[in-house]
Amino acid sequence: MFGRKKETPGQGNGSDEHGLSLSYARTLSWLSLLVVLLTSLGLSFFISNQARQTLMERQEGFALLLAQNLNNQIFQRFAVPTILTYGHIALRQEQQYERLDSVVRSVIEGLPVARLRVYDFSRVVAYSTDAKEIGRKGLAPLNIGPAFQGELLKPEIIARVKVWQVPLLWPLEPGSYRLRVLYPLRGDAYSTGSSPVLGVLELTQDITADYVQVLIFQAAIVVMCLLSSVIMFTLLLIIIHRAERVLKWRMQKNIQLEKELQSTERLVSMGRVVASIAHEIRNPLGIIRSTAELLQRRAASSSDKGTTRLLQAIYDESLRLSQTVNDFLDYARPRQPRQDPVDLELVINQILAFVEGDFARDHIVIEKHFQGPLWVLGDKDLLYRALYNVFVNGRQAMKNEGTLDIRASVREEKAVIAVTDSGPGFDPDIIDKLFEPFFTTKEAGTGLGLPIVRSIIESHGGSVRLMNPESGGARVEVILPLAPQQPIVENGSGTGAGNADAESPAAQGGRDEHSAA
Repeated sequence: MFGRKKETPGQGNGSDEHGLSLSYARTLSWLSLLVVLLTSLGLSFFISNQARQTLMERQEGFALLLAQNLNNQIFQRFAVPTILTYGHIALRQEQQYERLDSVVRSVIEGLPVARLRVYDFSRVVAYSTDAKEIGRKGLAPLNIGPAFQGELLKPEIIARVKVWQVPLLWPLEPGSYRLRVLYPLRGDAYSTGSSPVLGVLELTQDITADYVQVLIFQAAIVVMCLLSSVIMFTLLLIIIHRAERVLKWRMQKNIQLEKELQSTERLVSMGRVVASIAHEIRNPLGIIRSTAELLQRRAASSSDKGTTRLLQAIYDESLRLSQTVNDFLDYARPRQPRQDPVDLELVINQILAFVEGDFARDHIVIEKHFQGPLWVLGDKDLLYRALYNVFVNGRQAMKNEGTLDIRASVREEKAVIAVTDSGPGFDPDIIDKLFEPFFTTKEAGTGLGLPIVRSIIESHGGSVRLMNPESGGARVEVILPLAPQQPIVENGSGTGAGNADAESPAAQGGRDEHSAA
C-alpha cells in the first residue's frame, strides 16, 4: 500500500523512451539528407570531372595530331622545296612567307584554329597567321624553353572567364577558353627525336563552344544528382515520418493497454474483496432495512414524529448503502449481457415514465426527438440502467429548472442517443477523468456512475462520448451498433421488452458524475 509507485509507459522512463524514439527518427532523417547530399555531390563532381577530363584529353590529342601534321606538311611542302630552291630558309622574303602561309592555311582551313605562330631560337615570331606579329619579340609564352630542347609539352587551357562566372556572363564570347599547344618543329618530320629542332610551333585553338558544352554537361550531372538526392530524401522522410506516426500510435496503444491491464488488475482485486464482504454486508443491511420498515409501520399510529423521522432516515440510508454495495459488485464483476433484440425508444420511454415525477418537481422540461424504433442486440435491463444513470445525472447537474433534450437517431449505421442538459457543462480540466473509477466531484458520490455506464455500453460493442456543445450545457452521446435485422413491430410493442416496473431509483443505478456543478 505504501510502497513505491510502479512506473507505466507514458510516465517516467516510458515517456523518455517515447521522446527519444521520435527525436531519433527526426535526427536520422536530417542525417540521411546530409549523407545523401554529400554522396551525390561527390559522385556528381567525380563523374563530371571524368567527363571533362576525357573530352579535354581528346581535344589535346587532336591538337597534338594537328601540330604533328603541320610539322609534316611544313617540312615536306615548304622546308625541303625552299632549301632546294633558295638554299636556305628566310621567311622575311615575301615569296617564302607566302609559300609557308599557303601550306599552313591549307592544313588548318575549316578547323577551329584561332592563331598559329612559329618562333625561332631568339623567341622572335618568325611566322604568324597574323602578319602584323612577324618579327615581334615578347609574345612567346614563359614556358616555351623546354620546347626548344625538343621536349613535347602538355597542352594547356587559357581561360579568360572563371567557371563560376559562366552563368553571369552567358552567352560567352568567342575566345573565352583556348587550348594552346607548343610543339617543337624538327628538320626531319619522321624522326622521333634525333633530328635538330628548327623552331617552336604555337597552335592556339578556340574551344569555347566545346568547353561550354562540357560545363553544361557537368552542371546537368550535378543538378540531376541533387534532384535525385532530394527525391530520395523526400521518400525517406515520408517513410520515417510514417514510421514515427506508427511508433507513436503503438506507444499510445501500449499505454492504453497498460492502463487497461492495471484497471483489470484493480477490478480483480476489488472483485475478490467485494465478493468476500458483500454477503456479510447484505445480510445485516437486509435485517436493518426490514426492521426499520416494521418499526415505521408500528410508529405510524403513534404521535411521536421524531421517532418516525429517525426510522425513515435509517431506512433510506440502508437503501443507499445497499445500492453502494451493488455498484461495487456491478463494476468489479460485470455480467455478460444477453443478445436480445431491444427497442431503445421503448426503453427510453419506460425510463422517462418512471422519472417524470422527479423531473417535474425540479421544474425540468424533457424534450424528445425520435426518428423511430431503434433496434439493437443486447441486455435490456443493463441498457435500462445505463440510460437511467445518464438521465438522472443530467437532472442532478441542472439542479432546479432546466431542459433535458433527448435525441435518438441513426448515424453511420449506428444508433446514437444524445442527451443534452442545460446545466453548466463539463469542466474541461477534469472531463478526461470522469470515466475513471472512484473519481467524483460529489460529496456523496462513489465515482462509479459513469464508469458503470461505459462498462455496460462497451460490453454491447458501443461507446460513450462526453462533450460541451456550443449552445451550452453538457452532452452525453451513447453509441450502439444497430441490430443486423430490424424486427417487425406489431401493435406498437417490441420484442426485447424488459421489466420496467416501478423500481426505486436507487435500485436502478448509482447517480454519479456528470459535471463539476
